[in-house]
Amino acid sequence: MTGPKITKHNRAQSKTSPPGDNKRTRVQSTFTEENYRIIFENSAVAITVADEQEQLISWNNFTEELLGWNDEDLSMMPIQSLYPSGEWKRIRAYDIRQKGMQHHLETRMLQKNGGVIDVDISLSILRSPEGKTTGSIGVIRDITERKLAELEQAKLLKEVANINQELNDFASIVSHDLKAPLRGIKTLASWISTDYANKLDADGKEQLSLLSGRVDWMHQLIAGVLEYSRVGCIKEEQFLVNLNELVPKIIDMVAPPKNIVITIENQLPTIKCGPTRITQVFQNLLSNAVKYMDKPNGQIKVGCVEDDSFWKFSVTDNGPGIEEKHFEKIFQIFQTLLTRDKSESTGVGLTIVKKIVELYGGRIWVESKVGKGSTFYFTLPKQRLGAENEKLPANIIG
Repeated sequence: MTGPKITKHNRAQSKTSPPGDNKRTRVQSTFTEENYRIIFENSAVAITVADEQEQLISWNNFTEELLGWNDEDLSMMPIQSLYPSGEWKRIRAYDIRQKGMQHHLETRMLQKNGGVIDVDISLSILRSPEGKTTGSIGVIRDITERKLAELEQAKLLKEVANINQELNDFASIVSHDLKAPLRGIKTLASWISTDYANKLDADGKEQLSLLSGRVDWMHQLIAGVLEYSRVGCIKEEQFLVNLNELVPKIIDMVAPPKNIVITIENQLPTIKCGPTRITQVFQNLLSNAVKYMDKPNGQIKVGCVEDDSFWKFSVTDNGPGIEEKHFEKIFQIFQTLLTRDKSESTGVGLTIVKKIVELYGGRIWVESKVGKGSTFYFTLPKQRLGAENEKLPANIIG
């Protein structure tokens, strides 16, 4: 670095005089040394300049505010004194490894009061035309609050992970502990029904049948709670899944009766996802459409369109429809629109669907008219799932 050492009276002056007019525009040529000094002094970040001996020779006002050192303290201070032991050596070693004239990293700096702050520093090595190192300029930003926020976020994420694991373990334990007595109750009911068949009247047999049905329902409810607790806790490997091939298989599993026709209306995309999770989504929506169908000729349609950066899927039926006041309720756990006497539903299926869709960054909602049917829509982001639209023929399954 050339020129006189910077003192309290002349520090922050530019060390590089503007080149000749033949290398700058006329506007640039009017940018005087005073202009450079004003920018340097009033910058909202700390700026330090060191010479080839790594002695601090220039700094701006914000440096003093940030570190608490005054002009006399900083004058000709070794720049390594501004950093905790070993940090400046690490910074310089980093530059040597990179073999570059500029690098960017996070480090720590010392304040006069003994405090240590986290900073983000852009360090530029100054060299002469001959390639000799003449000094360095550091542009420094205080990131202490950001680092504290990151630590707090990491702490909260760890706590959430621990809570999720505890909930998952709790659900597994409860599921195991509840299933055992339920199996015993059903076995006992079966024995009574068989051993006392000739002693039970029609009402007694009906009551035992109802008891057995309630046990089955409770078993399904427990399984649903366990499945809900596992969504998002158990990582499923993602693959490219061609929905034109998967959805027909799901329809076969649902096994609609002959009076219900399920139609895939258009080409479906290939998406990157967990096959089990996406199967749960379609299976629950299609099963509900079949279960609640009240028309002699049921029509269920599966479709998909592009909606900006999302795939927008739909499952439409001509069933009984849903009142608007229940649009939110049906996605809440254990909530069903029919009484226990009229439905075997546990009220968990749509809650699982909602959780899976939101886990993938999408959303789900319903549009419906009572007596005319319902359409369940859900979206999946293309970019996040790596979706690819494959042009394959649609299928009709009846």
